[in-house]
Amino acid sequence: MTPCGQIRKFALALDGVTEKSHFGTPSWRAANGKMFAEANEDKNEAIFKLSKMHQEILFETRPKTFQPAIWGAIRWCRVALDGVSAGELKELVREAYDEVTIKPARKPSAKRPAKPRR
Repeated sequence: MTPCGQIRKFALALDGVTEKSHFGTPSWRAANGKMFAEANEDKNEAIFKLSKMHQEILFETRPKTFQPAIWGAIRWCRVALDGVSAGELKELVREAYDEVTIKPARKPSAKRPAKPRR
C-alpha cells in the first residue's frame, strides 16, 4: 500500500471522518468539518494540521522530511512521505485529527480579584 493509501486507511478508521477533494487531492475532515490532513500521491507528500510546538521540533530536527506549508497566517506541516514509516504516519494522522477535534483547556479568566468584604 502506498503512503497515501495508508493515510486514507488510518484517517477513515477514526470516528466521523470523511474524505473530500481539496483542489484535486484527497483530504480528510473530522465530523466538525475541519480538515486535518491532505495527501498528494503525485508528489508523494502530505500536509497535516499538527501542534505548533511539534511542528517546530520536526522542522528543526528533520528538515528534509518536515517543512512548513504556509497560507497567509495559517501554517501546517508538509511531510515528504518517503521519510516516514507507516507507524509514524499513523501517529501523525491521529495527532492531526486530535488537533482539530479536542478542545484546548480553557485559560483562567483575567478577572480582577474580588474586593475584600468589610
